[in-house]
Order: sequence, then structure tokens, then C-alpha cells
Amino acid sequence: MTSFFNPATFADTPTVSVRDNRGLTIREISFHRTTAGGDTDPRITRHQYDAYGYRTQSIDPRLYDAMQTDSSVKPNFTWQYNLTGNILSTESVDAGHTVTLNDIEGRPVLTKTATKVIQTRQYEAASLPGRLLSVTEQVSGEATARVTERLIWSRNTQEAKDHNLVGQCVNHYDTAGLIQLESRSLTGTVLSQSRQLLSDNHQADWKDDNQVTNQSRLDSEAYTTQSAFDATGALLMQTDTKGNIQRLTYNIAGQLNSSKLTVKGQSEQIIVKSLSYSAAGQKLQEIHGNGVVTEYTYEPETQRLISIITLRTSDNKVLQDLRYEYDPVGNVINIRNSAEATRFWRNQKVVPKNTYSYDSLYQLIEATGREMANIGPNSNLRPSPVLPSDSNTYTKYIRTYTYDRGGNLTQIQHSSPATQGSYTTKITVSNRSNRAVWSTLTENPMHVDDSFDAGGHQNTLVQGHYLSWDTRGQLQQVIQATQGNSINSDREWYRYGSDGIRLLKVSEQQALSPTYQQRVIYLPGLELRTTQDSAIIKQDLQVITVGEAGRAQVRILHWETKPPTDIKNNQVRYSYDNLTGSSQLELDHKGKIISHEEYYPFGGTALWAVRNQTEASYKFTRYSGKERDATGLYYYGYRYYQPWVGRWLSADPAGTADGVNLYRMVRNNPVTLHDPDGLTPEQWHTREAFKQLPFSEHSLGTRDELAPKISGTNSLWHEAYRGPAKERETSALFNELPFAEPKVAAAEEINLHGITTENVTVYRVEVAQQSEKFLYTGITGTGGVKIAIPNRNSEHGGKEDYLNKTMPGEAQKRGGWYQFSKNYIAANKGKSSGNLAFYNFGNPRRALQFYEQKTENPKEKLPFVIKSFEIPSAVFKAIAEDAILEKDYKKFPTAPMNVDVAAFNQLGLQPHHVDLLVGSIVPKSGRVYSENEHWKLMDNPSQVTSRPLLRGRR
Repeated sequence: MTSFFNPATFADTPTVSVRDNRGLTIREISFHRTTAGGDTDPRITRHQYDAYGYRTQSIDPRLYDAMQTDSSVKPNFTWQYNLTGNILSTESVDAGHTVTLNDIEGRPVLTKTATKVIQTRQYEAASLPGRLLSVTEQVSGEATARVTERLIWSRNTQEAKDHNLVGQCVNHYDTAGLIQLESRSLTGTVLSQSRQLLSDNHQADWKDDNQVTNQSRLDSEAYTTQSAFDATGALLMQTDTKGNIQRLTYNIAGQLNSSKLTVKGQSEQIIVKSLSYSAAGQKLQEIHGNGVVTEYTYEPETQRLISIITLRTSDNKVLQDLRYEYDPVGNVINIRNSAEATRFWRNQKVVPKNTYSYDSLYQLIEATGREMANIGPNSNLRPSPVLPSDSNTYTKYIRTYTYDRGGNLTQIQHSSPATQGSYTTKITVSNRSNRAVWSTLTENPMHVDDSFDAGGHQNTLVQGHYLSWDTRGQLQQVIQATQGNSINSDREWYRYGSDGIRLLKVSEQQALSPTYQQRVIYLPGLELRTTQDSAIIKQDLQVITVGEAGRAQVRILHWETKPPTDIKNNQVRYSYDNLTGSSQLELDHKGKIISHEEYYPFGGTALWAVRNQTEASYKFTRYSGKERDATGLYYYGYRYYQPWVGRWLSADPAGTADGVNLYRMVRNNPVTLHDPDGLTPEQWHTREAFKQLPFSEHSLGTRDELAPKISGTNSLWHEAYRGPAKERETSALFNELPFAEPKVAAAEEINLHGITTENVTVYRVEVAQQSEKFLYTGITGTGGVKIAIPNRNSEHGGKEDYLNKTMPGEAQKRGGWYQFSKNYIAANKGKSSGNLAFYNFGNPRRALQFYEQKTENPKEKLPFVIKSFEIPSAVFKAIAEDAILEKDYKKFPTAPMNVDVAAFNQLGLQPHHVDLLVGSIVPKSGRVYSENEHWKLMDNPSQVTSRPLLRGRR
């Protein structure tokens, strides 16, 4: 097989969607071919829906074929819904069976996971804002449940007012310890926050509010991070817990302009001297503080990156010259590093070039490149780097990849003719799911599921390495058994925060005497790495991670103890990546080469040349820019990755966000795509374009980035987010998120319904994507509310097209959503709230947050306040057309809103929420209603007497 692009391979292989008479996608057909003129294999993914248009079943072509001969084979996914369309049950052959129950306000209150963990959430009473108070988890087989999270909210005290903390969660006891919010800005950004870790010998169990009891479970040291922001929310300065200071500046467009660092007790040093951008916002040049300049060139027609040149200015030496070539849809087919010399070994000409070939589904099927002659087969073991004296021992390799009809990588065939280093890595896939293991564990598909728990978490890594998982589906520890003795076995264990992000890693070699321990604490802008024998600290290393350094990842190694030989204290390491973010070139503070590393497409080191072995041991981030653990696993943020078999270690916590195969790595296209956090793959230039949007327009992030930030969520995820898009709901694309920050709610709502009014402007930025347009929908509105949200959905294409297709027929006939909503409400006045559950409107928690903000900003225009309930603009207009206008409320500051209260009841609101609605719709209205007055308001809002406005909790 030759590695070049042949258009004939892709001819007549379209992607076909088959829709029923309701416009629902029931078949997705793709055509698989590996060679020009070869046989074409049609692959059909099938979907089923219920009478309401909710997807109830999805099955891929491989399992569908198996089902024809084995009735015990199940679909990839089966969903069940409640009467309002929220997902009750998700059954996945990969991730197991999960049940979620919501309360009347749509908040998750009980979740039973596939591993039989029962998680319950406790909220404030109905008379209060309804904020999350605690999370309890009951593990199957344990006698008592543990309170794994407890949230304490600030009261309306003078101290809280002084630090803008009224109504905020100030103490959050979680699975890793305590997060303490100490100060916020007027715009809501966190100015000071501390983290205390749970003691090693304690589990998270916060049964009460007793601070003394809770503190006894924590380590004594608190790690405090302080930050400063500008008016747009852009970070200006960050001081980590050890006193190191990072400073950032921005240009007039809000893009990063420079970055500086002051290590505690030393003078400030420049990390990024300057950056320049094109009119499209793409980086053209970076000048770093080590005297190295990086320049970028883009293809004019597609804006794809075609070259990265890294130059050391002191001697004009080109250190890296990456040239990229693409096929017509954007797959990388050639990469050459012209800064590297062509070498000769054993009558071979070894060119610094990689080539790639794809099948018609854009899965990588062949890769060529160069490797170290003595590299050997990939495994979970750390490769040995070579010193400059061994630089001639490079040879050529060819790798071919094979996949099954479900998208599972089943074989990696490696060939290196000059060294006769040919070998094959086989992956055994289950016959009834997408779970798979290295064939060294089993070659029988019927036994694969024995290596996983019920939730799809792999419990054996390789022979002798056993995995255990916590109640939230996060890797808890890896044990390397020593001759069957688990007591004195080496192990590596981890702890995570409530957002699912790792905060602590501990590696223990218990077979030695005394025990040897390496410990890493992950903090904002800082990693604390210690090594000790029993209680004696042998190494105390601070790794300062610069948050914004342009293309490079910059780390400063500062030892509190004596640094090792061959490394000076406060060493600055600039790590320059390739198209998919892998750390390829490391330079020091003078631009001299520390190391150079190249990778196989699915990970694993092909070539690693270093200046000295000591420096090599302090390279922490590698493939895809992620940290490689002692286990050989790469930690991405939400999952761990096994590079030797090209698969994730556990099922995707984002559910079907990237298809029905929950273990597939970046759609089997690791050269073109990369996964930033273990949830969904994306292309480099798409993410870079998003990053170059002004800070205030993208700081809230993508849907996948937003979800972990939402109060009260964790790696279990809100079940609605894990499910499929509900094609009958216009709110389905984003309303599956749990409760978000107030301005997110407003922006999401406008984005969803495409409303354009005099107060709101909707705009789009198009970025070329592999086979489609990737749309960023931006919203600018009164009061500085700005956000950009990726407008991508694998099934529906553009959102506007999606809305048009899913709008009920009568809505299309009657003037769109506004007229349809108005008529609907008028026809259903007085009926129960279930009539409008289709829209999933009610969300009073967001209303309270808005209420507190608007009392400080009374002149902000009304639409954003009202949308805090997630009521679409059309529906708001339909029920409040006669509301007092902004231009009039100054004349009538205490006038109540003229609203149809019966309509509000239909929207799922309770009477005790009406006061929030009225109080926030009319700033300075002076109206807060008592329990008894609610009913008067229901009958005649104008007769309710006024009294002073109350702030904070009542």
C-alpha cells in the first residue's frame, strides 16, 4: 500500500442521512473503502424514536449484524424518558445502565450508576433559592452512605459584602478536600480562592456543618491563589500559593500580547515578548523570552496551517520547520521537518518526513516515518531516550491500522525492514460491546467484558497491573502486584475535585524499605512535586506552569532542595508542539535544545533525543501535550488514554457526544484531530480560531468546557447531557446542561432561538472544518454580555437549519416561533404546568442570581433579566407584551409588571418565585412579596402593597 492521496478511494462514498416523515434521522449510512477500486462496504447506524420524537435506541452496524444471529446482543444505547422529555434511564453496552430522577424544577435528585452507586442531592427548601446543599453517595455493599460534598453559602453579612460574596458558595467540601472562596470582583471573577486537601488516611465524608470536625479531616496547609482581571474578565495577574507572579497584557482586540513571570524573590522575566495576528485572528508570529521566534503560514483558500518555523535569533538557526500538506477535506497527508537533517543508516535514506493514508471514513490506515532503531514494541513502559552521540541510529518504519465495523482499532502492524523489527499489536474486542483489551490479556471476545466493571471501566491494564475506580467513575489507583502480594505492591493513586479534575497523584514503591514516595499536587499555575523516603524529603520541586505562553508550554523548575546534577535551579523549559499539540521540541532560556521527541500517530514514542538523561526525566508533558504517568497512561482531564492500543481506558462521560462508540480515540484520525480533555475531538485550527476570539467572547467556553464548571456537577454528569439530542425540542442542543452561570443562561437562550432584537445582535464566525462549516455563534447584548458558543451538531448541521426542520408545522404556517408561542399560551391559559413542559422553561435558581445582580445594575435592559428563566424571547413577548418599558419605568419606579400570572404557572414556576420575577424585571421597583401576597398577586397584581426591597437570602 502506498502512502499518498488518491481521490478514487473516496469517489462515490457520500454520507447519507435517511429521515422519516417527521424529519427525524432514522438511518446514517456511510460507505467504507480502503483502496481505489476496492470493494465498498455500506455501514448503517440505526436510530429509533418514540411517538414524541425522542430517540429511544441507537445501534451501530457491527452490533446490528451480531443481533441478527444472537438475540442477546443489545443496541449501543437505549433511552427512556419521563413525561416532560427528560431522560430517566440510559442503557449503554459500553457504559452500563444509569437511572436519573429529577425534581419538579428539573434538578437531578437521585442517580443510580451502572456500578450501583446511589447518589442523591439535597437542595434548599422551596421558600429559598433552591441551591445545592450536599451530595450523598451510597456504595453497594456498604452499610452507610457518605456525604461526599457539602456546600456552604454566604449570608448577608458585612464581611461578605466587603468581598462580594453574598449568596455565593464560600466553602465547598468535596471529594478532594475544601475549596474556600475568599473574594470575588464585581463582575463575578474569582479574586482569591484556597484549596485544602483531604488527609491521606481519610475519605470524603462531610456529615455535618461542624467546622472543627471537618477540619480534622484536612491537611493543615491551605493553598491560596490570587488573581486580578480587567473589566472584560481577562486575567491580568495571577499569584500562586508560593508567591510566584504571572502577568499578562492584551492588544486592543483582547488578544494575548505578552506574558511575564516573577519567581518569588527574583526579578521579572519575559516569557512571551510579543505576538502578532492576522486580520482573521490567527497567530502570525510569536517572540519568546528565550530569543526564539515562531512564525506561522496559512493556506489562503482554507486558512489551514501549512508551516511552523521556529528560529533562534542569536545565530539565526532554524530549530523546527514543520511543513503540512492536506487532502481536500483537511486530513493531514504529509508532514516534513526541514530543520532536521536527512540521515543514512544500513543503506537507508532516512528523511525527516511522515506520510499518512486514510480510508473513505477518514480513519488512518497507514503511516510512515522514522524511529530509533532500538525502540522496540510499544508498551506501558517508559522509552529510553538517546544522547547526541547515538543520533545516527534512526530508521524508517511503516505502520498499518485495521478497524472493525464499529470503529474499534483491532490491529497495529509495525514494520521496520532495516532492523527486521516487525511486530503486530492485536486488540481483542468484545462480541457484544465496544469494550476491548490488549490481546495479551485475552484473545477471546467473549471474555473481554470480564476485564471491565459494569460501568465500562477497565480493571486490568496489563498483566499484573490492576485498576480500581471511585464512586464517580474516576481512576482511583493502579496496583502493580508483586508475586501475587498486593500488600507490598507498588501503586499509584489519585484524588479529584468535584469538577472531576485531578488534584493529587501519589506513586508509592512499597516493595522497597523504607517506602519511596513521589507526590504531585496540582494547583492553578503550579505543581508541587516532592520525593521522600518514609518521612525524609529528598526532593522539593515547584513546577511553575505559565498559563498563557502563545504556542509554547512553558514550565519553570524551581527546587527548594538542592537541584539534581546537570540541571540548574529555576530552569526554564519552552515546549513547542506540533499540529495536534504533542510536545516535540524543548528549549531552554537561551533557545538551546533540551530534547526532541517524535511520536507514532496513536501515541507512543518513536524517537527521543536528549541533551542529558537527567533533564529527560523532568519532561512531564508529552503526547498531545498531556502528562504521562508512571503507569504509561496519559491523563487528559476526564479520561486516561492507553497509547499502546490507541483506546481510552473508560467510556466517554459525555455519552454520545462523539458517536455511539465510547472508547474510540479521535474518530481514528489522530494526525488531524486531537482531544483536549477526553470528551470530544477537534481540529487544531478550529480551536485556535476560537482561542483568538477576544477573551470576553469566549471565556465561558464550549458546551463541553462549560459542563464541568457548573455548580454541583461532577463526573457522573447530568443524565440529560449524556443522552441524544431531542429532535423535537428547540432547546435540546444546550438545555441539557445543568444550571449555569446567569449570563450563560441568557446567552444560551438567545443562541438557541436565533432571536435578533434591538438589544441583541447575533453574529457568526465561520472556520473551515474537515467536511463542514464550523460555526461560532456570538451574542453581544446590553450590559456587556458576550459569549461565543460552537455551533456544531453531528446530526443536525447548522442550528438555523435544525430549528427550521424541527419547528412544528403550525409554527411555520403562523409566522414562526413567536406567533406560535403566543397563540399556544393564549389557547392554554389556566391549564396545568405540564402543557408547556415541552419547552423546559422553568429555572428559578438562575432568576435569583440575576435578581441579585440587577439590584446593583438597575439600568440594564429588561430582556436579559427575563431570560434568566430560560423563557425564549418569543414566549416572553407573548406573555409580557404590555410590561412596563425601560423608557417608562423611571416615571413609575414602583409599578408592578403587567404580566399574565396564569401563564407563568404554565411555565413551571411556583408562586414563591413570582417575587423574584417581578423584583428583577422592574429594577428599583421596591417590590418583594410575602407568602400570603403571592395569592393576591395571582388574582390582581396591581393591588399588592409595596415594601422595601430585600437583598440576599430572606
